[in-house]
Formats: sequence, structure tokens, C-alpha cells
Amino acid sequence: MPSSYTGSEKRRLAWLTLKAAKQSMAGDPNVDTIDDRVKREVERIEQRAEDRGAREVNALERRLNEARNAAASAKATMRTSSGKDRAAARTQMNDHEAAARRIERELRRYQ
Repeated sequence: MPSSYTGSEKRRLAWLTLKAAKQSMAGDPNVDTIDDRVKREVERIEQRAEDRGAREVNALERRLNEARNAAASAKATMRTSSGKDRAAARTQMNDHEAAARRIERELRRYQ
């Protein structure tokens, strides 16, 4: 599932990773010596980031659907009109298609 970390979460995870590495090197190599509080905090941060990422993907998919519908509507308007109205509808269709492409690129980031 996609994750979306904030800057502070990335820094906190880096700090917790260093802390866990230090604890791991200090103890017996055959025993898990990492503090449970560190593990729980890492899991909590990862869960929040996963939830945030899923919500962002859902929002982007809704916006993509809206942009595609708007582009289709503008294309129908363009095909049924003439003159200045046709040119305006073509411009509007191109704008909606460009917005859809931007959203698609952003969605690929989560895959």
C-alpha cells in the first residue's frame, strides 16, 4: 500500500532507526535487544503514513475521474459547436486533458 510520510516522520524514523541499531549492536547478537517502545513507535508512524497515502490515492483517483469527465464533456461540446465556441471548447478540452495527465503522473508515484 502506498505511504506518505511527512518531513517530521521521516526524521523521527531515521532517529529511531539509529537508536534501534545502537541497541542491537550493544546486546547479544542472538537475542532481539531492541526496545519494544521503539518498535511500537515505528509501527505507529508507518500506519499513519500508510493511511495518509491511501487517502491521497483515493482523492487523486476522484480528481482524475472528474478531469476525464470534464475533458469528455468539452470534447462533445467542441464537436457540436462551431467558430469561437469550438475553439474555446478545444482549449478547455486540452486543459482538462493536461490536468488528467498531471494527476496520472502523481498517481504513478504511489505505485
